[in-house]
Amino acid sequence: MITKETILGKTHYGLKIFAYILRQYYPKETELRVSGRECKSTYNPFASHYRKSLQITVVNNVAVYKDLENKDFQGDVFDFAQLYFRKDTEIELLLTINDSLHLNLETKLSTYELRQEDIQNFLDRIPDTEWESRFSYFSKNLYNLIPTKTIGLSEVYQMLTDISRKHPTEYLRKLSSEKKQKEYKKKHFDYVTFSGVFTKRNNSSLRTYSKLLTLDIDGIPTKQELIDIRKTLLKDPYFPAQLLFMSPRGNGLKWIIKISLAEVSHTQYFQAVINYIKETYNIQIDTSGSDVSRGCLLPYDPDTYIHPKCKADAKI
Repeated sequence: MITKETILGKTHYGLKIFAYILRQYYPKETELRVSGRECKSTYNPFASHYRKSLQITVVNNVAVYKDLENKDFQGDVFDFAQLYFRKDTEIELLLTINDSLHLNLETKLSTYELRQEDIQNFLDRIPDTEWESRFSYFSKNLYNLIPTKTIGLSEVYQMLTDISRKHPTEYLRKLSSEKKQKEYKKKHFDYVTFSGVFTKRNNSSLRTYSKLLTLDIDGIPTKQELIDIRKTLLKDPYFPAQLLFMSPRGNGLKWIIKISLAEVSHTQYFQAVINYIKETYNIQIDTSGSDVSRGCLLPYDPDTYIHPKCKADAKI
């Protein structure tokens, strides 16, 4: 399978990718002189000058670069490769690296992965004014604070109902203790920040607000009670569910609703909703989820509810 990790493993942390690209610009030069985990400065093909200002080093098993004369010119090997190959999606970039360097990595992609690329291309062509509910998606786990891409509700619905998530979700729910479950889900589940698009997951790095609010109902003691609460929320006349799905551990619900911040803040609206739910239905909302950068883990739930208007957007 082609991933960043498999490519790094076949290209000596990515140094061979740098060497290949530099060779296209400077065929008569020795592309890289490696000493330990650092290369001697070389020419920067993307700079306006012709000087050896490009510094390449290996940090945490990934080759990274910076220009000694331009502090804004920096990134990892895949950023550098994108400057040269100029591909529309990450998958296309990885496939091109594999072919150009003859790495012979497995190129077969699942239907789900191909579908995700199609959806992302479609969403990126839609102006933000026409697609309000967009937010950040973070791959890997809860410790990854840098967003992978911007997505919408229809994409999350497809993720939640995709069979590939069934095994880690079932494994999590079979663990013997709550402590083990909490540790496992933080390390093995990707997540989204439903409330907006972020440059990094913290409240001060919000770029655009999505007008979505996430509410957690945790610790539901029985399956029947969970079903009853789900039905209650779906019938609420004031807050139509945009998305409603079971929590990773299987004893809670994630309720995503649309709100307006014309008169109150995100935190104030959150408090108003939990007060309303408590007084109307005697349902307790987890109060720890009030911050705008709250991450929501994505498990497997084939019965995920999505608002019909949002579901129509998935038919791309």
